[in-house]
Amino acid sequence: NDIAAAVVFNSHLLHSCSLNMSSGFGIKGKVGRCYPFFADYKDCLQNREDPETMKVCGPERDDYFECLHHKKEFGRVATVLAQQKSNLEADSGGGSH
Repeated sequence: NDIAAAVVFNSHLLHSCSLNMSSGFGIKGKVGRCYPFFADYKDCLQNREDPETMKVCGPERDDYFECLHHKKEFGRVATVLAQQKSNLEADSGGGSH
């Protein structure tokens, strides 16, 4: 079962991360910027034993991975820049007489 395998994988990942990331402190001695999201995800995974954990903890996982990788943010920036470029091209093409 894919869900059961994912739960086992996340259990091992959580154990590994708990050993390596449990302090929550970043390189400069302050709380790491993504640690609060990791802690929420970790708490969610620890409080559930059922195979539906992956579905239930999805929002916490998404928040943690967004903090790490910024994919949604970069996507929004790319969309805004593309629209600005489109607007500039439309203004320059239609405004010259």
